Amino acid sequence: MNTPETAAFEDEFTREFMKSTKEVEDGYYLFESKTGGYTMWFPVNATLDEGLYYRQEKYRENVGFSEKYKENNFTYNLLIRYENRKAIEHVEADLSVLSSFISYEGDYDSFEHNGKNYYYAKNEHRVNDVYTVYRFFSYVESGDSDQSIKLIFETACTNPEKSCDINLEQQEEHALRLMKSIEFND
Repeated sequence: MNTPETAAFEDEFTREFMKSTKEVEDGYYLFESKTGGYTMWFPVNATLDEGLYYRQEKYRENVGFSEKYKENNFTYNLLIRYENRKAIEHVEADLSVLSSFISYEGDYDSFEHNGKNYYYAKNEHRVNDVYTVYRFFSYVESGDSDQSIKLIFETACTNPEKSCDINLEQQEEHALRLMKSIEFND
């Protein structure tokens, strides 16, 4: 099979998750979870971090991927936690877990998109005097099943000692595009 000469297909582990070599939209392939529970868009120049991968049958999966912009001296990564579990009302508990994980104390904006409920927020995390991580994160729940996903999109300068050019508006748009591309499977 001829595979595209992109980071997503050149990396052996990442390639296992790509549903097709055809782009779903310019710059994105279709990623399919090993649980079979969801698909989402995946940037052609991103790669999965095999060390972050974890799966518990079809009920839980952790995935992380990143992409580096060498010319602009920044990178982003996306952490994803998928769950398929029976629960009466777990939104507040899951938002609390997400907030605790990233030390967030604010409120979430909520909206619906393609039959899914989104709880979305963003913040900045100062690591030290010269290093800031910008985060866009959400909790997404299926409108008609017990499936949910927590996503944390982080972007920061690769080398904070050098000039860094992060367009935060563009990065937030990118994060939301990835989040809204999620489709839960039955």
